[in-house]
Amino acid sequence: NNVFSIINCSFFEQYESSTQLSFPIKLNGVVISGGNSPYGPIKEPKDKYYSNIRLKALVWDNKQAYITDYNQVSGAPLNQNGVKNAIVTYRYSDHPAKVLAQNQANKYQVIGTLNKDSVKGDELLLIMTVNKATLDEAADLLRKLGVKGDIITVDGGRSTYLFNSQNGNIIVPQLSKPQENPAFRNLPHYLGFRKTTKNQVAPKISIGQLTAKVLPTKDQPYLILWQDNFDSDVSIKLYDGNKLIQNISSRTASDGVYEWIPHISVKEGYFIRISSWKDRNIFGDLQL
Repeated sequence: NNVFSIINCSFFEQYESSTQLSFPIKLNGVVISGGNSPYGPIKEPKDKYYSNIRLKALVWDNKQAYITDYNQVSGAPLNQNGVKNAIVTYRYSDHPAKVLAQNQANKYQVIGTLNKDSVKGDELLLIMTVNKATLDEAADLLRKLGVKGDIITVDGGRSTYLFNSQNGNIIVPQLSKPQENPAFRNLPHYLGFRKTTKNQVAPKISIGQLTAKVLPTKDQPYLILWQDNFDSDVSIKLYDGNKLIQNISSRTASDGVYEWIPHISVKEGYFIRISSWKDRNIFGDLQL
C-alpha cells in the first residue's frame, strides 16, 4: 500500500523503444532521458507552432513541488544539483491535442501544485486523470481545486493508465483495434508515487497483471508487473511447484516492470516468483 498511484507517461506520439522519450526526465538525481520530441522545440518540428515552444519542468522532492520554465539550451532546472526529480513536458494549452486537434475530449492526465500549509511555496502535487474531457475542462477542474500556477499534462488517449493500490485498475489502456493482442509492453514508461512514512514498514512484494489472467506464450513478450517497498534489486524465476523451470532474471532493478520473452511452453499451474536479491524470504508469487 506504500505505492498509492501509478500513471503511464507516453509523452505524445513517441513510438520508438522505451529509451526514447519525448522530453527530459531526471529521477533520484540522474538525468535518464535527453528528449526527442517531434513537436519541438527542434529545428524542423511537425508543425511551425512548435518551433519556439517553451516547455515546462515539474520539479519535486520530499519538501516541495513546483512547475517552472525549462531552458533547452542550459538544461535548467534539471542541471541544478539541488533538483533531484523533474519531468519536462507541455503546458496543457500547448499540447498537440489542443493546438492541432481542436481540443478534443479524451483521456488526459494533468498536473498542478498547491500550497496547503503556512510556509511559502507549493508542497502538494495534484495529479488528475479525466476519462472524457477536453484539456481546457481538465485544467478548469484543477483551478477549481485551488491550483493557481502552471498546469502541465503528461499523457492522453488510449494508452492512459491509472492504478491505485486501494481501488486497483481505475483506467486501463485500450486497444486501437479489437483484433490486436494486448501490447502493454509498448507503453513507454510508468511513473509511480509512494507514500512517505516515518514508521518502519515490513518489506514486501506484490505481483499482478494489468488485465485478466493471460498465460505467457512461447516466443511472445510478456510483461511482469509488481510493487514493492524497498530499494534493492530482485530476481525473477519460473516454478512448477518446488521445481525451478527457468531463471528469468538472476538480478534486475526493482522498478516494477520486466519484459520476459519465454522460449519454452508455459503451462497453466506454473508460477512466477519475484524475490528480493538481498533476502530470498521476501518474495511475491503470480500463479499462471
